[in-house]
Amino acid sequence: MRWIPIGLVVFGTGCTSILDRLATDHYSKNYITDIEVVDRDPKGLPAPEVQNTLLSGHEERVRNHKNGGWQVLGVTEFNTSGSTRVNHLYNLARRKGASLVVHSKKFDRREQEIIKRREYQPGERISVNGTTVQLEGRWVDVVDVVTRVYHDYRATFLRPGSE
Repeated sequence: MRWIPIGLVVFGTGCTSILDRLATDHYSKNYITDIEVVDRDPKGLPAPEVQNTLLSGHEERVRNHKNGGWQVLGVTEFNTSGSTRVNHLYNLARRKGASLVVHSKKFDRREQEIIKRREYQPGERISVNGTTVQLEGRWVDVVDVVTRVYHDYRATFLRPGSE
């Protein structure tokens, strides 16, 4: 019988709810309301239409929708080097009652940083001419170069004007 670690089973099944809970919800954290609405339970509500557009054309796309009778419920804008979860975007739209989201993402910058940390190196067992010696483990300084890639995000949440 072969054993599989539980973490691999949970992450390997396609279930993203655990990853969604672990990741920062930048969309909700940075949401600014235009129209006060009562938050809904997002479970069971249909996913909104998401229109991806260049950040440079974002405002024009929103203006066209507003001229077509759509209402802006709110906007979220942020800059992060962390990953964003599309489920966070969908859940915020469902909670606010948006049926359309205009979404933009633009590369901002790449930064590198040197991070110093301590790492434990376990001892080794060495045999020389029939004599075995166990060397002790020790803590050593390690230097890593961390690269962070930043993007600007903007999402505008809309609903038909008759609601």
